[in-house]
Amino acid sequence: MKLIIALLTLLFCLAANAKDITLEYLKNQPKGISRDFYIWLFLQQNITPKEATQAYKLTSRENAKIFSLYYKKGDNKTLSRKTICQQMPLPKLLKQDTQCIAFGLTLKESQTLDKKTLLNLSKKLEKQDKMLSTHLRILASKDPFLNLIKTDSKTFASFYFNVSQELKQKLNAPIPKATLIQYISQNNIAFMRFLRQVIINPNMQHLNYSLTQISPKEILQFLDDESAFYLGINAIKYNNAQDSLQYFLHSSQVAKYTFEKNRGIFWAYLASKDINYLHKLSQSKSADIYTLASLEITNNTPQFEILYDIKTPTTLAKWNTKNPFEWEIIKDSYQKNPSQPILQKVYHSDTKPHFVWLNKQKDKEYFLKPFAKILSPYSNDTKALLYALGRQESLFIPTAISTSYALGVMQLMPFNVTALAKKFKEENKISYLDMFDPAINIPYAEYFTRPLIKEFKHPLFVSYAYNGGPGFTRRLLAKNQLFKKSNPLDPWYSMEMIPYEETRKYGKKVLANYIIYQKSFGKDIKLLNSLQQTLLY
Repeated sequence: MKLIIALLTLLFCLAANAKDITLEYLKNQPKGISRDFYIWLFLQQNITPKEATQAYKLTSRENAKIFSLYYKKGDNKTLSRKTICQQMPLPKLLKQDTQCIAFGLTLKESQTLDKKTLLNLSKKLEKQDKMLSTHLRILASKDPFLNLIKTDSKTFASFYFNVSQELKQKLNAPIPKATLIQYISQNNIAFMRFLRQVIINPNMQHLNYSLTQISPKEILQFLDDESAFYLGINAIKYNNAQDSLQYFLHSSQVAKYTFEKNRGIFWAYLASKDINYLHKLSQSKSADIYTLASLEITNNTPQFEILYDIKTPTTLAKWNTKNPFEWEIIKDSYQKNPSQPILQKVYHSDTKPHFVWLNKQKDKEYFLKPFAKILSPYSNDTKALLYALGRQESLFIPTAISTSYALGVMQLMPFNVTALAKKFKEENKISYLDMFDPAINIPYAEYFTRPLIKEFKHPLFVSYAYNGGPGFTRRLLAKNQLFKKSNPLDPWYSMEMIPYEETRKYGKKVLANYIIYQKSFGKDIKLLNSLQQTLLY
């Protein structure tokens, strides 16, 4: 909590420069992420506890950022009993009734308790929270793993995701084949996520090896595309190309989105060395990293059209493109009732990204190059990188806001905006709302990428650092476990083993974007050659 308060103090200095937001203003805006962001800003102002409570009730997606401010400024008498119990220190919590304990007790906290206390709590909570009661009984046992595998897939996954990293490592043991088949057949989403996580984790080798004892035909019918894909990765890691091929093909067949379908086909090629899979993939109408690789290897003609620009009148939009609510209203209106008058609102020279967002045509891949004047001071290499990042971050929508409140075209996090504004000596001039202006947002982002480029060099690693953070990327590469010259499947294998799902997909998409944008500037970079440069060890 102390860390949160310190951070809030730092952020407030910047947010306070924005024009004061009123409660009435918030009430009149459409519900959604944009309003949640403005509520977050409002809660940083000098407001009464009553105003804080009213604003908090307007949120559509509660998160730690908003709650911590509300908890600090609001009338805590209005907090729910659940929230009050969740905020209690452990010694005080254990003195409460069973409902309060069930609300507030976490497995990580429980690991600090002795076995007798755990067993008593388990019995006490059996009627109130059966799952928590079971978890506590497992924690109290001599061998948690053996007791855990006697439960069902839901209980197993819930236990795994709620204990400490240290205890997770103690679960690195073979799961009997019959138990695994039973768990997978129960088709629990959390357990499937568990499978993917442990396959990616190099320290869970005993558990991972036990997965290879299952034949694909025994479980394929229960697998979604992601789980099938990573079981394929696990199989090929243990040199079982035949099983991996079945998993990859299944993943491609059941995948909902083209990117994942193409991924499965490409890996079917890697598992089988059958070039027919690449010929099939080269017919894809999607310009992703897998399609680009297949086109290079087969020398086939692309089946998609890349558009770097679209024709529009030279007129400017008659609405405020720097106001996130105005774009939200237009977007929501068009989704509910697609009509030409609404589309005309974004048919202008300064709203091409908005027009494409609403009116994307099939078989066309849009790699727009907006904000040319803003990017004009930079080299073509820098432009290609900024466009590659911006396309993935926001599709170049100036008022884009993420669930974590990343802002603008380049989706800068508030704490990075604060640091950059201080660097530029603009902390008293720039507010978070200024990030909706590409003329400010893009130069800030460009400055932010400079040390990333210097340290990580390759656009793939730069993209990891931009999305997951430089610290994450630094630790990832320092482990010497990925991007190895000795692995015949690298760098493809390593790109699929990035532990953060968002960062994993982000890097592959940004790299493809970068290759395509570089071509628009006259630089023909071969994807496969570029990927070879990522092999560090």
